[in-house]
Amino acid sequence: MGYVLGINAPPTLLSPEQCPYGGHDPSACLVDEDGRVTVFEEQERHSKRRYGVFEYPADAVRACLDHAGADVADIDVVAVGWDVPRVGAVCGEPWRYSSARHYLRLLGLDAGTRPPELVFVQHHRAHAASSFHASPYESAAVLVMDGNGEDDSISVYRADRTRGLLGKARLPQPASLGDMYAAVCEHLRLGVLNAGKTMGLASYGRAAGMTPFPLLTADGMPLFDHHEDDQYATIMRGWSRYLGTLTGRRRAPRATMHEDEDCVRLAWSAQSAVEEHLTRLAAFAREVTGESVVCLSGGVALNCSANGRLDGEVFCPPVPHDGGVALGAAWAVRPPRQISVLDPFLGRALDGDLPPDLTGTDLDLDEVVRLLGSGAVGGIAEGRAEIGPRALGHRSIIALPSIPGVRDRINVAKGREMWRPLAPVALASQAGRFWEVKDPLQRFMLAATTVTPHGRLTIPEAVHVDGTARAQIVQEDDHTMARVIAALDRAGYPPVLINTSLNGRGRPIAHDIGDVAEVYRECELDFLIVDGRLVVRK
Repeated sequence: MGYVLGINAPPTLLSPEQCPYGGHDPSACLVDEDGRVTVFEEQERHSKRRYGVFEYPADAVRACLDHAGADVADIDVVAVGWDVPRVGAVCGEPWRYSSARHYLRLLGLDAGTRPPELVFVQHHRAHAASSFHASPYESAAVLVMDGNGEDDSISVYRADRTRGLLGKARLPQPASLGDMYAAVCEHLRLGVLNAGKTMGLASYGRAAGMTPFPLLTADGMPLFDHHEDDQYATIMRGWSRYLGTLTGRRRAPRATMHEDEDCVRLAWSAQSAVEEHLTRLAAFAREVTGESVVCLSGGVALNCSANGRLDGEVFCPPVPHDGGVALGAAWAVRPPRQISVLDPFLGRALDGDLPPDLTGTDLDLDEVVRLLGSGAVGGIAEGRAEIGPRALGHRSIIALPSIPGVRDRINVAKGREMWRPLAPVALASQAGRFWEVKDPLQRFMLAATTVTPHGRLTIPEAVHVDGTARAQIVQEDDHTMARVIAALDRAGYPPVLINTSLNGRGRPIAHDIGDVAEVYRECELDFLIVDGRLVVRK
């Protein structure tokens, strides 16, 4: 039995203005005969263009095959995380591809005389599969929320290991929390794909106790005239007009927009609306499925501030964004035989050597602690890259959150706005001293929670303006980051690090050894840990 090749790719060749469906986060993965993920690659890490907007994942596919030592003949099924013919029908574009052979050409592959089977998986079903099959549960409710699927924006499934995914509810395009949030991002001139910035800005409104602008009805629909069958372009125009009645487009410089009351209030309005309706949707998902556990997926599930306010047991994989539907499509065809939490370190290994001037010495944890204690900012790059948009310890920039000014230094180095927060990471056994722990969400940095009084005193550079932190927990035996944290504890420091992604201004997370060296130089890091070697800036 060969592989299933999972794909997320633009589901149409039309321009974004003609049919703005799923044109971001292209990706590919290989699933073996037992449903185990062999490798997962995101196109942006190869093209070096963040989000890979309207790119086909040809480089990601090739990287997957190279990792497995495979070629097209070893692929049984190509599973795509969109119902591409359905999208074409909605957009008025005829289906152009009569076989897998034709479609594979878009991915840079020649299928030869024996093309694999081509399967299109409904977008929300792929999202749902990517979350449930990455979880440790026998059964669960699955809540999918994003900008849009083929013709829906919110879906609820009941999932179990024997019967698969059973659709229980769906809401149409106008109910899209993702579209509402994207419209606010655009109104703030932050860009529709920069929801994380809006989420960070919103905390200033929470901290100030601002009253949100009204955006949604009690049942989650927009507060402007719309029709249930309206599609993305119509909905976004409606949002643009409505937001214009509340406040003008941002004029304040991006660097100081956290001081602009209208900007902060609008960001807080979008965030509070998502938090309120996500809470209701999670309760609804439990009610209609009879399940107590809720698995989240879709781009809205990256909103860690909203996730952190959910009660009960909640799971979210490291890839809830559109990149994850490659995995979900593959698992929809061939689910895993073994139940386990998905290992996020499925990307490219650090092949090759650093440049001669960055050779370094054997890793000395005591020296790393000394550097961090002196205020140094460093990087960690080891093993296979983490998948998804959050740095989880294999491609990270680290520093001590007890050192005054270190957050500003990192934000400047990465070209980030100074008002944006940075995440702390601690061992799971010790994190409760510093913040409210939400396991398993915080394994993948997907829940912001309240920092304890002790945490506010000891790790101030990792505490956001509203007293929360988008925190991560790691196990004692996980990787180098856990070893550094343990060494800090032995030396008498608070056992917490700042952890942010190893990348420069506007770039994807570092992937290969060349990327790592580039970030080290561009961000002027003081030291770098690379696969057991320590490089210290002279």
